[in-house]
Amino acid sequence: MILTRFIGILFIIFFIGSPQIIMAQHTSENQSKEEGKEEKHHHTFFEKGSITLGVGAALSSELGTVGINGRLYYNIGEHICFGPEFTYFKKNEIELYDMDFVFHYIFETPIVGIYPVVGLNYTIEKELDHHHEEDAFGVLWGVGVHRNIKNITILGEFTRVESSLSDSFVSLAILYTF
Repeated sequence: MILTRFIGILFIIFFIGSPQIIMAQHTSENQSKEEGKEEKHHHTFFEKGSITLGVGAALSSELGTVGINGRLYYNIGEHICFGPEFTYFKKNEIELYDMDFVFHYIFETPIVGIYPVVGLNYTIEKELDHHHEEDAFGVLWGVGVHRNIKNITILGEFTRVESSLSDSFVSLAILYTF
């Protein structure tokens, strides 16, 4: 139920915001061309050698709660980025620490960038009331979409961790590229 609502809100925000984002970028590109300047920002790709830093929210399907997410990517080229992500969840007496090292390859569409997510995962789950802790290494896979607006990127992802602490996540984040 919570997952369905979260996904619904994510798509509403994305599809309501997309026309305004497209119009704003189109207007900006036309103004730059009129002024004789070439637009350096792209709606789906990242500048080679740049760094992208972001924060967001993630919904855990196993815990049924939303956590806070941080990510840092190094953009090898326009299509390729990789880097660490960290997400923290707390529900009642359970804390979950989810650490990933991910790789994205971006495919351009006219509106958004679409990318597969693959990577490695390390998860720690703590039951505070029983002083019990469990950890596991695993693999991560999923899919994401994003849209760049100059140096700002808005993204949505679905990822799945396969390990003894398997879980699925839906994430929404905002990033800044340096």
